[in-house]
Formats: sequence, structure tokens, C-alpha cells
Amino acid sequence: MQSMILSFFLITFVVAIYGLVHSLLAGRKAKEVAAVWLGSKFKWYRLGYNVFAAISLLPVLALAITLPDTVLYTVSSPWNGLMILLQLAGAGISLFGARQTGLWHLAGLAQLRENGAPLAEHRLVTDGLYRYVRHPIYTGAILFLWAAPQMTWNGLALRLSLTLYFIIGGMVEEKRLVAEYGDAYRAYRLRTPMLIPGMKKPV
Repeated sequence: MQSMILSFFLITFVVAIYGLVHSLLAGRKAKEVAAVWLGSKFKWYRLGYNVFAAISLLPVLALAITLPDTVLYTVSSPWNGLMILLQLAGAGISLFGARQTGLWHLAGLAQLRENGAPLAEHRLVTDGLYRYVRHPIYTGAILFLWAAPQMTWNGLALRLSLTLYFIIGGMVEEKRLVAEYGDAYRAYRLRTPMLIPGMKKPV
């Protein structure tokens, strides 16, 4: 039992470090410093950030796989098929949310054509999926995580940690959006829930 508790807190701690590093690198100050250091090569920053985020996530996943673990529940057939469909729906929500705000821009590929302008302004998106939640990419990701047909102890720690990371990341991101769009984003935030459609009191 002690090893299971240790696994839980170790995974949570590593995800917290992961989230902190990536939040700092995604911040405006880090981008401004990188723009000065990299000059014309700053156009590679977003793509490099995404590659680094993906690679650095691998040790986190490896930790969850290799540490002592136990199965908490397994959804049996035919309900496991429904869970998989929910996961596909979550992936689709994230993909379409990213597409609305500029999939190639989020991937870091559009910047290669735009010469990597670090502070380029983009339209505030409030239609489509963004009409229902402010962060559909995170909403889809959370749905994908929690709709898994099997849950293990380490998987629970990983999902709780990543969900908290998405929530905190969304809050940090909104500070930047308020600074960029001002009253337009404040009004949007008041009328639109953060992650769960239909919430009466948006976060």
C-alpha cells in the first residue's frame, strides 16, 4: 500500500514539474526573451516547444507504466465500446477546437511562413465550439482521459494531475487573453463556461 501511495505522489509531482516548465515556456515573457535571443530563428520557437512538450511527456508516461500499479476498474463489453466512442469524441472536440483557432499556428508550422512574428494578433474566436466553452481543446482532452474503459491507480494519478494542469493552464492563458483582448474577452468570459457546457456560473 505504501508503494502505491508513493507512486501516486511521485506521478503527481512529476506532472506538476512538467506543467510548470511548459507553462513558463509558453508565457509571454519567455517568448519575448526567446525572440531577442533567436532573432529571425524565433519562427521555430512554437514548433520546438511542441516537440519538447511531446518528448518530455514520454518520461511521465513511462513512470506511470513502470511504477507499482493496480487496476481499479474495467468497463466490460458492450459499455467499453461506448467509452471508446467518448474518447474519440473527446479527440474530435480537441481537434476541431484547435482547427478553429488555427491548427497550423498551434502546431508551429504557420509561423514558418509568417517569419515567426512573436506578438502577431489573432481574431478572438467566440463561435463554433467556443460558443459553448472557452477551452474546447482542454474539454476534449479531459473527456479523452476520463473515458478510458480501464482505470488503474497510476492512471488515476496521471488523469487527476493532467486535469488540474489543464485547469490551471487555462487560467494562466486567460490572463494573457485579457491582456490581449481586454473588455471583449472579459465579456466573453462572463457569458461562457470555462470547460463544461451549460454551467450556470462560468469559472
